[in-house]
Amino acid sequence: METVELKIKNMVCERCCMMVESRLSAIGLEVLEVSLGSAIVRRDQNSPSFDDIGKELKSLNFELVSNRQEQLIEDVKHALLKLLDEQINEDLSLSDYLNEHIAKNYSQVSKTFSRLEGQTIEKFFIKLKIEKATEMISYDNQNFSQIAYALGYKNLQHLSRQFKQVTGMTMSEYKKLNEHKRGGIDKVWS
Repeated sequence: METVELKIKNMVCERCCMMVESRLSAIGLEVLEVSLGSAIVRRDQNSPSFDDIGKELKSLNFELVSNRQEQLIEDVKHALLKLLDEQINEDLSLSDYLNEHIAKNYSQVSKTFSRLEGQTIEKFFIKLKIEKATEMISYDNQNFSQIAYALGYKNLQHLSRQFKQVTGMTMSEYKKLNEHKRGGIDKVWS
């Protein structure tokens, strides 16, 4: 038996981890650990091939990461998701945060991210923050200023401007139309 770490794209929440763990177990793999972006499994000669594992994951809208550049992109996305869940400080630069969490040259990481994702790290992070803002608006337990502060904005106007750029509507318009479905972080992710 060998222990293998599978790197998996598009995992954005604990539910994703549960789905991956369930599916990998169902196809006969011994699952040792699952976390955002990876699963550690034991496999032997009777275990499904990596192609079969990939097909199973694809049916759940996940993908096996096939190269180091894709893995780097997933590492950046997971670091940004972690930053979003922490108390955000607008003065903290993304480059400093990612240098600390990815341990790679930010300039190279940024170029690779932009080339493969078609957007900058900064634009991706803004989209994540705006998706989080839509979630917070939907819960309706904080006012707009509290949401801005929680997301690390120095003032409501900055959040409002970015919200309108990303969604095409003001926060008030979004709140009034709240019956429509949010996209979810997984829609920003892929």
